[in-house]
Amino acid sequence: MPARSWQIALLIIAVAHLIGQWLGDRGLADGTQVLLVPAVAGTVWSAAALPRRAPATSAYGAALGFSWLGDWLPRFAGDQHFVVLVACFLLAQICFILTFSLSSRRAPSWWAVAGYAAVFAALFLACRAGAGDLLPLVALYGLLLVTTGACATTVSPLVAGGAALFVLSDSLIALGHFLPGFDLPHHQVAVMATYIAAQVLIAYGLLRHRSRPPRGGTEASAG
Repeated sequence: MPARSWQIALLIIAVAHLIGQWLGDRGLADGTQVLLVPAVAGTVWSAAALPRRAPATSAYGAALGFSWLGDWLPRFAGDQHFVVLVACFLLAQICFILTFSLSSRRAPSWWAVAGYAAVFAALFLACRAGAGDLLPLVALYGLLLVTTGACATTVSPLVAGGAALFVLSDSLIALGHFLPGFDLPHHQVAVMATYIAAQVLIAYGLLRHRSRPPRGGTEASAG
């Protein structure tokens, strides 16, 4: 399918999903959620801008794969749905970190590390009491999440913005689960809107990053 068709499909699926979330239509919301990441993947791969055998491309493909699992697998996990959700996206964050590290070959700046460390500390303090036995898993995921955000700043502003929205989306999930009294109107709409925007910005950011002329051979050697 041509790249333009994938882009249109992604737009339709995203809008339909958010409408389903807003209206509380679980059939529409759940049915479109499992199509979101495949539509992102189709948009990326139809652009033919990422070198297929490069390690960064493989890592990104794995990140999308684990994201897709996180979008649909938890609904079949019963009481363990949240643990399955965190486990899937924990693996996705590891793959995103690899993607960004292989794409830029640079370490994050001190301000990015400090900023995301502050975000992690604030979230940890907010969720510590309510997380209970899940605190170690949630803390590990939080550390990987903010590491993803910091590493994304080395690639491009679009990728950095997408990763920041990923952090925001998952922060809203954590606060909704673990912070007593947290009540954001249309909470799930906000979670999914930021999640969709995150995946789209990361995708287009990586495509634009690869289409830029290499500087001193660095990007070319990165595969």
